[in-house]
Amino acid sequence: MKKFTVLFFTLLAFIVSNSVALAQDNATKKRPAPIERTHVVEDYLPILGKQMRAQGMRPPKPFFVSAIYYHMQIPQNITNARGWGFHPAFNTEAQAIPVSMYNAKVETNSVGFRAGINLLPFMSIFGVYMHTEGKSKFTAVADGNQAMPNGYKLDQVNPFKADTGAIGAALSYGFRLGRVVPFAVINGNYAWTSTDRTDNIIQTLIVGARVGVNVPLPKDMKVAFMLGTQYTYMPMGNQVSGSYTVTLPAGTIIGQNEPLQITSKYKADAEYASPWTFNAGVMYSVNRYFDILAEVGFLTRLTAMVTLQANF
Repeated sequence: MKKFTVLFFTLLAFIVSNSVALAQDNATKKRPAPIERTHVVEDYLPILGKQMRAQGMRPPKPFFVSAIYYHMQIPQNITNARGWGFHPAFNTEAQAIPVSMYNAKVETNSVGFRAGINLLPFMSIFGVYMHTEGKSKFTAVADGNQAMPNGYKLDQVNPFKADTGAIGAALSYGFRLGRVVPFAVINGNYAWTSTDRTDNIIQTLIVGARVGVNVPLPKDMKVAFMLGTQYTYMPMGNQVSGSYTVTLPAGTIIGQNEPLQITSKYKADAEYASPWTFNAGVMYSVNRYFDILAEVGFLTRLTAMVTLQANF
């Protein structure tokens, strides 16, 4: 009875590194002479980039691709859980038994990539793919009934796998203040996730904002510090369904003399302990072509992310 709604918050943080780089480049001061393009695509992308170079300003590179690692731990509230299909007395959903879920928590490790284009000097669009492997931890409590007079209380750790896709866009703005560049980024994306423990595709809308400051370093290097927040909304609701496997101690079911592994179908309502996430991060730009982003999330949701990005 799972907490798979957790998988979507992983998506929003992944778009930050390019957006920050975008804001940094937009705020670059004017140069006395026009800047030559590197390749012919830069005559067309980003739109208005050619005009910027003619005025001595450097637009962002047309394309970017990132490799991503993301770790997350998050509690969830699981309500209205019920299970069936593991015993003749509870063979259909109409015969499902109610199950109370406590201490629900999910831990995930995700790897994936993001690719996109800088459509305008201040706007990027992108797609994301993430593969996730995680563990769902919870305590399940069922009251006694005709087949299980004493009910049960089980501490469970169930592994799962998931695949997530997303599309989104980011807008950024930066301005020069002495040698540093304060910036702001707003972004949004739509994500869809399938897991090996749920029957339905889980859809999510995520919006967020970040503010920070970019500090130039020698030899075209830069470092940026940022703070931000994001909000996750599920337009399809919070109900999940699927199947899971547990081991019942001997004597749980009448006539059961040994531990018994069962597979049960389920439905449950799941929601985040909080839809909000707060983040702090740092990005190091080796040059205009390579960025390294590290970010942590805190308060209710604990996260850690590393992104390596190439701009071309």
